Amino acid sequence: MFGISRKRLAGISSALVMALVLALMLVTAASAKGPVAQHVSAGGPDACIALGFTHPGCDGNFSLTATISADGSMSGQYTDRFANGNGFHAVIDCVSVVGNEAWVSGVITSGTFDGFDLTGLPVSTRVRDNGTSANDPPDQISFSFIGEGFAVPCTDQPDYPLFDTPQGQVVIK
Repeated sequence: MFGISRKRLAGISSALVMALVLALMLVTAASAKGPVAQHVSAGGPDACIALGFTHPGCDGNFSLTATISADGSMSGQYTDRFANGNGFHAVIDCVSVVGNEAWVSGVITSGTFDGFDLTGLPVSTRVRDNGTSANDPPDQISFSFIGEGFAVPCTDQPDYPLFDTPQGQVVIK
């Protein structure tokens, strides 16, 4: 058609594909947040035993995962399930770690409590990693603090009360 042989066309095509792959690799590397600087995870039944109930999870379960990237950006997910199907899911936008304690806060993306829509409300909590050995004291979590005036940005590191979660696990790295 234009005097280009199939072999030459295949070579040009291969070069274009390689250039595209290289460009995508560079864009991906430039947009990456970098390696994880700190990571927080917590999961398990709610801290009901600490509140005098006879079994864990009397009011549902609690889980979160949060990351501080090397560039300082923060992200994560946070879910707290309450009794009778209530609960919420939130996106974490703030993570603060001091020693074996972490504070996270974010915004609820979906959820209800007794018919009230929690979507859009701020939420925050505190967790403590007391180790992984059976000889260590249980890890601890606080309640989920929801709403203006209750949820405090994690940078403030509020002194939320902590409760043992003997069947739960908190990991702060």
